[in-house]
Amino acid sequence: MNHLSGINLILALGLFFCFISSAEAADPLALDDGDVNLSELRAFDLLGRCETGSIVNTVSLSSTGNYLAAGGFDHKVYYYDSRGTQLWNYTTGDIVYTVSISSDGSRIAAGSNDRKVYFFNREGELLWSRKTGGNINSVAVSSEGLYIATGGEDGKVYFLDKDGKLLWSFNSGDAVRSVAISRDGDYVATGSANNYVYLLDSEGKTLWGKKTGSLINSVTMTPNAYYVAAGGSNYNVYLFDRKGEFSWMHNPGYWVSSVSLSSNGSHLAAGSFDDRIYLFNLTGAKLWDYQVKDDVYAVEIAPDSSFIAAGSWDDSIYALNMSGKELWNCSCGGNINSLDVSRDSSTIAAGSEAGAVYIFKRNATAFALLSGDASFLPEEPVKTEDSSLEENIQPVEETPVDTGGIENLVEDAAASSGDKKENIKTGGKLGMEELPSEKSSSSIFGIFDSIKFPLALLIGSMAGTVFFLKRRLTKRQEMDENTEDFENLEESDT
Repeated sequence: MNHLSGINLILALGLFFCFISSAEAADPLALDDGDVNLSELRAFDLLGRCETGSIVNTVSLSSTGNYLAAGGFDHKVYYYDSRGTQLWNYTTGDIVYTVSISSDGSRIAAGSNDRKVYFFNREGELLWSRKTGGNINSVAVSSEGLYIATGGEDGKVYFLDKDGKLLWSFNSGDAVRSVAISRDGDYVATGSANNYVYLLDSEGKTLWGKKTGSLINSVTMTPNAYYVAAGGSNYNVYLFDRKGEFSWMHNPGYWVSSVSLSSNGSHLAAGSFDDRIYLFNLTGAKLWDYQVKDDVYAVEIAPDSSFIAAGSWDDSIYALNMSGKELWNCSCGGNINSLDVSRDSSTIAAGSEAGAVYIFKRNATAFALLSGDASFLPEEPVKTEDSSLEENIQPVEETPVDTGGIENLVEDAAASSGDKKENIKTGGKLGMEELPSEKSSSSIFGIFDSIKFPLALLIGSMAGTVFFLKRRLTKRQEMDENTEDFENLEESDT
């Protein structure tokens, strides 16, 4: 009996461990280190390396990454599909420093040092070109390709429609280094070498202009222009709301080359020539910084806020999560001058001084494992690339701020710009952002569904064991009683 009980105990323990294993298997991200080596996973796969033979200055992706425009030192505008196949190229009169593509990839704008803005369709047909008064530093196309904003060395911002008609121009008084346009084309932000950041509407009206402490290298805005951010050569990052009210500025410690806002304005990323990537929240608090091996020249927060992409002059592209952890990096053999992330956050493109354009596609399974979030596991693919990708992104609620005089704050910051200590100045109290809740990789109900069969088997086995032991005990008692009767009968016979 003891031997049989031991066998049944072992059986019960085995079923119990089966139960535990099934509970762990309920979470698709509960990994066995012996099966998956996270260090070998690649969050992004290389789709194509497109040779141009010359330094690539600029890249721009369509909303789902199906099309890519690029431009470089060879005076050419290039157009590729998602596999890296060159569909066409066009030679301008000088170096191409800026390109921008519409959401569906049907319209492409480019700016050249021949002082011209060029506008193409997807087939590579030149629809029109317009001469300006100076080299073109920046160009931006609205989501549907209906409007084009551009700025250059003549100090002017030009706003044109899809037919090349000049709707208005704005004279900033000095070279325009960067322009940004809202998705619907209703707003244009610009940063100038005259130290000002401006916001204009689609009629050319100046909504506001704010003086900073230095020339502006980069401007960006949220899709509907609820927030505008800028980075300058006095080491400061600035954040404004649509009314032009100064929210905050921060001194990362060195020349700011690039800034990017999350879609809802809750986070601002900055790339700096101190070899660091910075992330700030809506209140201006620095959440973290991440050091690479050389100047950071380009940075962009993915529209779904799942990662931050950055390009460095250490020849590499980096992808970090919103907590500052590196998910992936890739060496591209030359300084990275430009990068872009598709609106669906599936694709990264980068232009390298090695004379090539690189296209990377997010590996959904590897990305989910590395980020620890099953919500990134593959779902139904996006079928088409059209305006259905437009999102109605609402602004983060905030308490109106009292600027207290931005120029005085800027002067204080400029005076202390050599100090690398953290320096945050805010115009007032801001409301914290409401971030989207993260999707849980498993639930109690999911676990129960996966363990209910082993659990039932375990309970049944234990019940069967008890019933079997009870039967054995009953039979043993009956045998003992029969033996006693038999012995008593033998004694009576003698």
